[in-house]
Amino acid sequence: MKRIILVLLVAVAMVQQACYKDKGNYDYHTLDIPVVTNFDTLYTVLIGDTLRISPTVTVANPNIKLGYEWRIMMPLEMRDTTIYGRELKMLYSLKPDKYSTRLTIIDSTNGMKFYHETTIAGETPYSRGTMILSAVGGTSQLTFVKPDGTIETDVYRRWNGASLPGKPLQIINLFKEHIDPPPAMGYWATFDDTNDGGMHIASNTLVRIKSLRDNYFETPDSAKPGFLETTTDGVLRGVVNGKLMVGSSYTFYGAEIYGMFSLPPAGDYNLYKSAAFYPGPPYIIGYDVDKKQFVTFTNFGQVAYTGTNYQTTQTAIFDPKDVQLDLLHFQLINNTNCFAFGKAADGTVYELKFGSTFIGVVLFQTTYKRPFPQQSLITPTTKWAALNDEVFYFTSNDKIYRYNPLNQDIQPLAADFGGKAVTMIKKIDDNTLISAVDGAVYFLDISTGKFGNIIKTIAGVPGTPVDVVIRK
Repeated sequence: MKRIILVLLVAVAMVQQACYKDKGNYDYHTLDIPVVTNFDTLYTVLIGDTLRISPTVTVANPNIKLGYEWRIMMPLEMRDTTIYGRELKMLYSLKPDKYSTRLTIIDSTNGMKFYHETTIAGETPYSRGTMILSAVGGTSQLTFVKPDGTIETDVYRRWNGASLPGKPLQIINLFKEHIDPPPAMGYWATFDDTNDGGMHIASNTLVRIKSLRDNYFETPDSAKPGFLETTTDGVLRGVVNGKLMVGSSYTFYGAEIYGMFSLPPAGDYNLYKSAAFYPGPPYIIGYDVDKKQFVTFTNFGQVAYTGTNYQTTQTAIFDPKDVQLDLLHFQLINNTNCFAFGKAADGTVYELKFGSTFIGVVLFQTTYKRPFPQQSLITPTTKWAALNDEVFYFTSNDKIYRYNPLNQDIQPLAADFGGKAVTMIKKIDDNTLISAVDGAVYFLDISTGKFGNIIKTIAGVPGTPVDVVIRK
């Protein structure tokens, strides 16, 4: 035991001596960080052109040798490519899309790596601009307006050799919000007066991808769309054949089946053309046009019809289960309140407002039901749009009116369309409204203190425009 104790004491003494001799006399070297200039966050290039990115790299120590790697990520193809050298130079032949790109600068003296991020946007002539869907004779046509104002007419026929079918309804630009940079997911053009009322079109080439019937896992006999919209996942949702449909988003967004429809939620209902999609906890409110009542759905991984299994705070204001109106417009605003405009059996147009919350079931919070203040302004062709502050715009023949439900004030906008009937209105943001008449599209200023002055006109549009989308 004494020998063990002696060994331990010697060991401790040696450690103490080693620590005592360590004077902390270390040499510290300042890290030489390369400084990168002439390097942007986004580079755009047309397919077939030469891409050249030439950053300026400086470092304080002239003896340091630097290496360079450019890594271009291509998630849709599940691969990437690496190019070496200070300058990235290549004949650009990647598919039209946006690609995250990393420049890695390597200090060869110590192996240190420095990262700089950018995005490469491979474009075609259709990657940025305004797409207009119009009725021309008995067909639908797409007109594309480039950022410089150049107009290309009937572009779908140009690239597909055939016309779009039916009476035009909507043009929808799909986007997936939670990917940076967001991938191009294509357009959906939808139509009436046909059993296959939609066409999925490639965003950058305008080549046909599939029809609306082809977007089902089990192809239906017909697919007649109501109002459709894109989700944050870049898939369609809305009403088709009177049933609620939400595209599948539970797989990789580049898969062929991404966004496809399965069977609609089972139930005895026939929906109005539009529905109100509330964010989480996810539930949906629709209107049964046969029973003239509001119905509900839940979406916890799969959409389920819950019908009138909901509660109401004030049925004395109006009973959501017994509305008895033929709806003219139905809209959820700012994920908060729903507004519905509808006509009663006696021809009176009513305005309804309600909110809702989810308490295990949907709770309707009815606000009011009242006659619309100027009945004569509502026509069979009236179109509606609304801002996040619950101010509405609606068309009446050759005029657009601003309607504030708070004080029921109705005022005509300043825009003069030369006596032509207004065929569409659409909110771009809370400052800009798009409208159209036969042959032309107008951008209107509705910012604070402005009353719909025309700030931009696109003339020479074939036929009657019914919808517009803008790709920036």
